[in-house]
Amino acid sequence: MKRLMYLCLLLLVGFRVPAQNKVIVESIRSFSMLGPTMNYLEDTSVRSSISAKLSAILNKNYNLVFSSTPLPIRIFTNSDGLKNNTAQFSTSDTSTWHLFVELYEYDPISFLTGSALEAPDTAIIASASSMIQISCMLINGLQEIVNNQTVYAAISNTETVGVGIRPKNIFLTKKSFASVVQVGLQMALDPNNEKIVLDIKAPNVFYGDNFMMGHLKNGSKILVNKVKDTWSYTIVGKQELLRMGEQLFDEIWVKRKLVDSTSSPLLLKKIKETGNAASSDFIYLRQECRDAYQDKNYTIKIATEIDPYSTASSEKELFSNYLLGEVHLMLEGKDTAAIFSITKNKVDPYKRIYLDETTNGMDSSSIAKVSKKEFPFQVTYDYQLTGKIRGERFTIQSFWNHEMKEMYLNNKLIGIVKGKTDPENFIIVDESSNASIMKELLLIAYNKFLL
Repeated sequence: MKRLMYLCLLLLVGFRVPAQNKVIVESIRSFSMLGPTMNYLEDTSVRSSISAKLSAILNKNYNLVFSSTPLPIRIFTNSDGLKNNTAQFSTSDTSTWHLFVELYEYDPISFLTGSALEAPDTAIIASASSMIQISCMLINGLQEIVNNQTVYAAISNTETVGVGIRPKNIFLTKKSFASVVQVGLQMALDPNNEKIVLDIKAPNVFYGDNFMMGHLKNGSKILVNKVKDTWSYTIVGKQELLRMGEQLFDEIWVKRKLVDSTSSPLLLKKIKETGNAASSDFIYLRQECRDAYQDKNYTIKIATEIDPYSTASSEKELFSNYLLGEVHLMLEGKDTAAIFSITKNKVDPYKRIYLDETTNGMDSSSIAKVSKKEFPFQVTYDYQLTGKIRGERFTIQSFWNHEMKEMYLNNKLIGIVKGKTDPENFIIVDESSNASIMKELLLIAYNKFLL
C-alpha cells in the first residue's frame, strides 16, 4: 500500500501544468477617409470595451493572458501615416505573443473599385454608407504568424425614434461603433472564421444640440410616405393624405397699376413702403394644395416683389423677395385660414448644433465626442414664418438649409419636422395639439416657393 502511495506522489511531482503565454497589443492603427468616426477610440468606455473583448477572445481561442497595459491606439488624419506599417515588437521574450490591429473606414464606392469580392458581398457593400475594415495579425513568441485575418463591416442606417441633424460623414453612434469593432475583432481572431463581409444595420446618428433633444422624451415619431407630390402618414391610428398641387402666380400691382382689387390695405401699404411701386411688379406666388381625406382645398399666396433691376442669377432668387409684414395668406376655399409674415436669415442667439458631438437623437446619455476641439454651430433660420392660423398665433422656423423645421402654436413647440423639399418624418411634441392645424402648418411650411 505504501509503495502505491509513493508511486502516486512521484507521478504528481512529475506533472507540470502548461504555463499560459501572455499577449501584448503592439498597435491599433486607425484611419477614416470619410470623417471623424475613429475619434471614438479616444473615449475611455470604448477603449475599455475593446480591451475586455480582446481579453476574452484571446483567452478562449488561444489560451493567452491579456496584458493590462493601455491600448496603443493611433488615429491617423491622412493616409500618409499608414505607409509605415512594419511590425515592431516591444519585447523579445519568447513567452509573449503579439497582436497588431488595424481599423480603417472607406467610402463604399471607392472600396469597390478593384475589389475581388463575391457578388453577394459586393451587393451588400454597394448599398452601404460606410465600410469599416477590421484586421488582426497574431504572432507568437517565436515571431511566427498564428492568425492573420481581415473582415469588413458594411454599415447602413435604419430609422429610429431619434430626431435631429444627421451628419453626412458619420454613420455610427459611439455605442454602435464599439459594437461593430467588438464583433469584427471576434470574427477576425476566430481561426475557424470564413465570413469576410458583415452586413450591419445601425441606428441613425445625429449631431448634438441644445434645443431639440430635450423634447423627445414624451414625443412620438411619425414617418411620412411620399409618392410624387402626395404625403401620407398615420397619427393616433388615423390616416392622413396631403397633396401639393400647381405652382402659379397672380398679378397684384403691375407697371404702376393695381390689378388685384381684393388686395388688403396692409398689402398696398407694404407695396408702397418698398419705394419701388413705380418700377417693380408685385405678384402673389400661388401654391395649390389639398387635404384629400377631409376634402379641403387650400391656396397659399405669398406676396413678392419682382425687381426689373434685380441681379438675381436664378428664378429662385428672383421670386424670393417677399414683402414684409403679415401679408401672406393661406385660404381654404375663399376663407382666410392663416395670415403670416416671412423673415429670412434670422440668427437665433440661443440655439446651437454641436458638430463635435454625436447622439442617438433620443437621450443625452448617448452624447459622444468626435473631436478634441469644440465646434458649436449657431442656428440661423432659412426663414421664419409668424402669424395667425384659425385665430391662434403660430411660428414656423426652418433651418439647416431647410432640412429641419420647428412648429409653434401660441409660443409652445408642438412639432419638429425633418425633410428639405417634403416632410420625411416628424415628432409630435404636444400630443394635445390640434391635428387639423398641424396639417395646415405642414402645408404652409412645405409650399415650394419657400425653398
